[in-house]
Amino acid sequence: MRKLEFKHIYPQLVIALLAAALLTTVAGINITVLLLFLATPWFWTTFEFESTEKARVIQFFALIAAFCSWDIATNILTGASLGKALSAMSHDLRPFVFVVLLWPIFAVEKLARFALWAVMTAFVAVAGANLLATLLGPIQPGQYLWRTMHHLHGQMSAGAIFLLAQLILVQPKATWRTIFPLVILVAAMVFANERRAGYFLLTAGLPFWIYLNRKRFALGKNRWWLIATAVVIVLGAASSSVVQSRLELVLQEIHQYLAMTPEQRAGVNTSVGIRLQFYTSIWELLKLSNWVIGVGSVHFGDAFAAVNYSMGTTPEQAKTYFANFQNPHNEYMFMLATKGVVGLVLYLSIFWQASRMALQKKDEAQRIGLLMFVCMFMLSITFNSMVIDMEEGHFMMLILLMFLAPKSLTLSCRQT
Repeated sequence: MRKLEFKHIYPQLVIALLAAALLTTVAGINITVLLLFLATPWFWTTFEFESTEKARVIQFFALIAAFCSWDIATNILTGASLGKALSAMSHDLRPFVFVVLLWPIFAVEKLARFALWAVMTAFVAVAGANLLATLLGPIQPGQYLWRTMHHLHGQMSAGAIFLLAQLILVQPKATWRTIFPLVILVAAMVFANERRAGYFLLTAGLPFWIYLNRKRFALGKNRWWLIATAVVIVLGAASSSVVQSRLELVLQEIHQYLAMTPEQRAGVNTSVGIRLQFYTSIWELLKLSNWVIGVGSVHFGDAFAAVNYSMGTTPEQAKTYFANFQNPHNEYMFMLATKGVVGLVLYLSIFWQASRMALQKKDEAQRIGLLMFVCMFMLSITFNSMVIDMEEGHFMMLILLMFLAPKSLTLSCRQT
């Protein structure tokens, strides 16, 4: 009995530390994931696949293995050594590797559910702290208490908002445990932070969430609650100077970029402008590369830099604004450029398989929650990175583990 308790207590402690580190320290993320990895032998020795899920889980693992193997192969085929190829794969794709390695830990419903609430608690605490600091005056709207906090207000907070909304929808009686965190996250997004990604993801994801819950919203009571909530959020956003200024800035940066000459665009230093320039330059790189295998992730930085330099970007501008061309801020294009069409298809297949697995879950909140998080991932990587970014990559890892590994999270009072 004591061995069983310690077997669960140790990963719970590490998971709590990982949730706290997710938005505070990259070193903490690395350390806690490795500490969690140390517990895997205990769980793999007694792990057994659920008979009803075994085939699809094995297919999921196979797709991850194929994707990682293809990444190594493309780097070797483009001239990198085996050592550099393995190093690049472990740097860019380790969240996928850890999904497989940590699977039996999160297959335990108790641990997966604990991890979910640990992550949600961390999100609400960070959002609440930033909101309170903004309202009280220590920081201005659009500023953050610490640098890595801004990662919250994109796919993380948007996905959490949809999950909390789903819990309110499926539970017979809403409680403060779901309503209070939802209010904090929405208020922080509208009145405190400057992340335009969060506004876009909420707006773009809402129709999909309504579609997934179309049977519930066919009921008059739920439909009126949806309309009332939408009106409150729209009015709140309309009254927020933060939202208004950030959306206006998007239009200004787009018009500014379009008015520039090609030479001027090569040195653009606005957030939207840099992304638009990257989309242009990476397309030029794609036209010069092998569409089957790409240029390889090892050589991507140099190849992408050469294209941008040929378009007029200077090394000083690259160092200041372009992060030395290591991240094109579009993961679809990054996968296509570094791993070719095959790599992009394998990458998308992983999330397609994750969605197929989610559809088999009986717990309604677990099923729709994962589908919404996958939707947030797929939308956000059009203008940001996910797997190759430390915070977002390990967040993606946790989401796939928490929602897919256990047979049920028992989040819904009534399973369908």
